[in-house]
Amino acid sequence: MKFFKFLTILFLCACSDSESPSRATYANGFIDSRDSRSYKTMEIGGRVWMAENLNYIDEADSLYSRTHCFNDSAAYCEKWGRLYAWNVAMVACPEGWELPSKADFDSLLASFGGGASAAESLISRGFITDIHGGYYFMGYSSFFEEYAYFWTRDEVRANNARSVMLENGRSSVSYDETYEEFGLSVRCIKKQ
Repeated sequence: MKFFKFLTILFLCACSDSESPSRATYANGFIDSRDSRSYKTMEIGGRVWMAENLNYIDEADSLYSRTHCFNDSAAYCEKWGRLYAWNVAMVACPEGWELPSKADFDSLLASFGGGASAAESLISRGFITDIHGGYYFMGYSSFFEEYAYFWTRDEVRANNARSVMLENGRSSVSYDETYEEFGLSVRCIKKQ
């Protein structure tokens, strides 16, 4: 009987939001009314972010033919989300949500100690489960286990937009300029 009470107390303590700083930052989550898919969300720096990559496709809209699953595998999309060309990423977020700007990512990274050390914190706090995703371009999927790339809504110049890059084994997060035809992951942020 004492063992059962001990396990009960241990379970209750382990599940308490007040005891877990990473869980305390989670909002209620979000269900996309377009396909009933649910997403974990986190409130960070006063903004609500999806804590999972977007995995939405509208089969009836030809624009979505420019989204892909890594290695054309639906199992990859289920676990790590779809890879979107930039113009699709710009319209893919659900109503009330949007593709984040570089300034939004700057604020996110500042909440985790800045770009030089944010990757480990993003993982430990549950914003990213692991660094996976890679990219898709011209029929090829590459760097799935080495990099995670995310679009921002900021176009740098014609045909190139700002992207965010995390590299496996590195604690830094960096920005890049990426050709808009590449398929990258999307994280949505709730509109203010």
